[in-house]
Order: sequence, then structure tokens, then C-alpha cells
Amino acid sequence: MKTLFLDFDEDKIISSLPKKLPLFPLDNVVFFPNTILPLHIFEERYKEMIDDSSNSHNLICMTLFNPQIAEDDSLALSSTGCVGRIINNEKAEDGKKNIILYGLKRIRISQVFYDKSYREVEIEIVKTTDSRNSEAFKKRIIELINKWNLLLDGYTEDYKINIDSNTSLSKITDSLSSSMVAKASDRQLLLEEVDEAVRAESVIETLESRIEILSGKIEIPEANSTLIN
Repeated sequence: MKTLFLDFDEDKIISSLPKKLPLFPLDNVVFFPNTILPLHIFEERYKEMIDDSSNSHNLICMTLFNPQIAEDDSLALSSTGCVGRIINNEKAEDGKKNIILYGLKRIRISQVFYDKSYREVEIEIVKTTDSRNSEAFKKRIIELINKWNLLLDGYTEDYKINIDSNTSLSKITDSLSSSMVAKASDRQLLLEEVDEAVRAESVIETLESRIEILSGKIEIPEANSTLIN
């Protein structure tokens, strides 16, 4: 077993990316920066990919793969994805590999290479635009999360949302986009969106919609209910 930790210099990693990085495309997974993604690797070519990455830079690129769009492999690959660092790598008794990726940055794939059993890509880091109203967006999102969690009080803890209110708006929106947006195609649109304000507005709309649906399905606690205290 080889275990890595989140004590790396992200800026240093991004500033010294190798020309080629391994690519792991999946048809229903959209990987966001600032999120954790567990993966169970069983195909031989991808086990080889994990070994190669672990013995060098510990980096893997993820992108959405949709073969229904086109027969050409390169056209079926979404051009926008995310580069992640392996922070945990374990080999199971059956030979499968269980890894955990930590998302670093949005990327744009500029070229795909087929020299190995798995794909490799040349990438560019996608620059995003910070919102001028980040504190206002954060305040609204936290208000909605508190309302969502209150609705679930006394019913289930499984679907409550826990976030660090001191973290950046970008990290909050990426985390909620990854966990609360159901359709992969919609998550992909949020990954491709470079404007932080637009992503925040979309997350707010999703939370408001979820709360409206949930409010119609469960009994809302009264103001003096012990569920609130």
C-alpha cells in the first residue's frame, strides 16, 4: 500500500506539469477541482496507467466520455476536464487498484496521444474569473444549505450538506456542483463555465429547487419544535 497526503505544493505542481499526462475518461463522471474522487481500477491498461503515474508525478486527467456523440474517439472525449493528484493508492487482494484523486485545476485538452495502452493528453490550465460578489453569493448559499439541513432534521443525516463557511466561493460551488447536480451533462456545463458568478447562480438555483421539492414532501418543523433546537 502506498498512501499520499494533502501536503503538496499545488502551485509548484501546476507550474511544472509534464508535456504528457495520462487520461482516464469515464461516461458518467465529471471531476471538479477541490473535490475528492475515489476510483476502483480493474482494467489492465488503467492499472498500468496508475503504476506509471505513481512512479512519476502522481497525476491523472479526467474527462467525460460520450461515445454516442461520435465514433471518433477524440470527438467523444470532452475537451474540458480536470487534472487530479493521487492522494491514496491501494492494491486489493483481487488485483484491483483503489485510488483517491484530489482535483487540482480545470484543464483543456489540446492533443490526445495513443502511444501506450491508455490515452495520454497534452493540456492547458483553464483560467477562471472570480466573482466581485463572492461574499454575497457565499452568504446566500450558506443560508440555503442551513434551510436544507433544517428540513432534514429528525429525518436523516445522510443527505445533509456540510461545508466550511470560511472556504472560497470557488471551492464551495465546485463541491456542490459535483454532489448536487444530477445529470452528467449539466455537471459538465458547470465544469466548463469559467465565470465563478455564473456557477454560483446555478448552484443557488439548484439548492432553491431542491428545497422547494423537499418542502412539499416532508413536514416542516414548527418554530417551537424541538427539531429546531
